[in-house]
Amino acid sequence: MLHESRIVRLLAVIVVAVGLVATACGGSEESGSSADDGSSTTSGAAGPAAPSNADIEALTAKVAGGGASFLDAFYQAVDADFNGVAGSELVTYAKSGSSDGRKQLSSGTLDVAGSDSLPKPEETFPSQVLFFPTVAAPITVSYNLAGVDDLRLSADTVAGIFGGRITSWADPAIEADNPDATLPATKITVVHRSDGSGTTNNFTKYLTAAAPDTWTLGSGDTVNWPAATQGAEKNSGVAALIGQTDGSVGYVDLADAIKAELTFASIKNAAGSFVAPSAAATEAAVANADVAEDLTYNPLNAPGADSYPITAPTYLLVTRTQPDAARAATLKPYPRYLLTTGQAQARKLGFVGLPDDLRQKAYDQVEEIGG
Repeated sequence: MLHESRIVRLLAVIVVAVGLVATACGGSEESGSSADDGSSTTSGAAGPAAPSNADIEALTAKVAGGGASFLDAFYQAVDADFNGVAGSELVTYAKSGSSDGRKQLSSGTLDVAGSDSLPKPEETFPSQVLFFPTVAAPITVSYNLAGVDDLRLSADTVAGIFGGRITSWADPAIEADNPDATLPATKITVVHRSDGSGTTNNFTKYLTAAAPDTWTLGSGDTVNWPAATQGAEKNSGVAALIGQTDGSVGYVDLADAIKAELTFASIKNAAGSFVAPSAAATEAAVANADVAEDLTYNPLNAPGADSYPITAPTYLLVTRTQPDAARAATLKPYPRYLLTTGQAQARKLGFVGLPDDLRQKAYDQVEEIGG
């Protein structure tokens, strides 16, 4: 039987899906648990206009997409809607990890790549890469610990756990974060991504920023994890392994954590509040993030009492120059669809859409795609 807290979480997700409440799990002690039901990211009058059905129906070139597993649920849902309007399977998306997606975009195997991490300086592409922000989502610290359904963790404690210094759930650091909890002396099993992953990149970037004196493994799509840890491919694989392993903990996107019925911790943010991953907390982090000229942005460890600190940005990567005009024609309405009509799918799947001003900038950037 599910723990009561898991039942509450699942009920909350069902409510999100019908648009009544925008929260995916229980809340924080300081910041509260609720999330609003609206979003500034619909395709209404406040934001950019969605492409017309006639424009989509006129498209002919197929577009192959793939990459980040973090984004898979979003792209599968939005692509199904887009293809339904088109009347054929124009756009596909195959999850393989952010690193692999960028590699395939570089080689020309993919036309677009989903990534929640930026290309490395040594990565090259057929032409300049355009970054289209799509949605944001929290990375949960999910765990499997019998009898513990409400856990709070500071950045230094998370860093100590994943860095291998904290090996028991009864460690004094965890107890200090949870003074009212009864924690068993169960051995901690850390689960991480074994493939090149934007989720890993964002999670380790967060630890580098929020716990610089404790986290020593650096950041990237891959890091040298301690030998005692366990790896799994894709977010879904990490979620499955956590669910199968008593005493385990790992970092998983919210959508996969919910699907696997995992329990996840509230994380202490830069303002000192313990905040659970939710739509409202993710929106707060995005609202406090700085946006660069190329439309990349960083909501990790964002300021604000209500911000969830491990909020990851996501992007659709498209090369500026396409091999032919037909493919360029498809690659104009598709990102615009993601940035308008597609945003409605975000909340149903544990993601959060973008603020109107950022969406408009990304929408306008579509005109730079040519062939």
